[in-house]
Amino acid sequence: MRLGASSKELFDARTPEDLDRLAETCDVYGLSAVTGPWGYDEMSEDEVAAYGERAEKLGLVIGESHARSNLLIRDIEERGRRIERLREGLRLAEIMGSRSVCILVGTAGPEDRLAAPHPFNYTTEARDQFRETVLRVMDGLDLQKTSLLIEPWTNTFFYQPEDIRSFLDSVDHPRVGVHLDLMNMVDQYHYYRTTELIDRTFDLLAGYIGAIHFKDLRWDWNHMYLKFDEVPVGEGVIDYRTYLQRVAALGRDTACFAEHFRTVGDFAISFAKLHRLAAEIGVPFLPRNAQTA
Repeated sequence: MRLGASSKELFDARTPEDLDRLAETCDVYGLSAVTGPWGYDEMSEDEVAAYGERAEKLGLVIGESHARSNLLIRDIEERGRRIERLREGLRLAEIMGSRSVCILVGTAGPEDRLAAPHPFNYTTEARDQFRETVLRVMDGLDLQKTSLLIEPWTNTFFYQPEDIRSFLDSVDHPRVGVHLDLMNMVDQYHYYRTTELIDRTFDLLAGYIGAIHFKDLRWDWNHMYLKFDEVPVGEGVIDYRTYLQRVAALGRDTACFAEHFRTVGDFAISFAKLHRLAAEIGVPFLPRNAQTA
């Protein structure tokens, strides 16, 4: 496993020179995975190639790059433009050597914001529309390094392991999979049953998982009505010992990213706990410059 941080504000490297500085930070926290530059899809081929070459020389794996367009938008012409931008983003990610491009399903809501709820998002029609969108995105692309990974989120059908597996089976593309974020899949029913959810998820999706997000979850019962908060690893209910054991079985180079923390301190706490747990179960995270499989 390779540990990294996904944070535009705290761990982003925009240029090859920025990567040199980030490599020093990675050594402090025992990291060997990085994200592609935020906004990489607006860079030139030469720029992304130089970025990827520098990452490789530094012994850093680019485990994910981000494309955050809402692909469930109702406007057909605008959806088409976003599909073309994502196709270009995948092409550039391939040149850069990024292992994945991470997307969300999105929303049909008028807000045009990825996490916004809308009744259409849970329908068979939404599932079919998004399947056709994904197939249009992937049509004709020659990707040898980069996969399109869809992240689960509570505001769409792409949420529970059975529905995720059914969708991915329907797409049936070797370069389309899931960017697993277990925290995003926890509801009230599974809040105290995360071990069961982890095992069910990996039993169904192990062959589709291309990258991992790490964070934890805590129920804020002082809030009226239901409110779950993201918290540093170990300060919530997710069974990280089981989670790490199942992630380790995916392969030694699986890129795992802590994300969404607002301070370096919260990232550091999570890194330390992840390293300790990984060492205890005998599957330590790979250091920078460890040979890739």
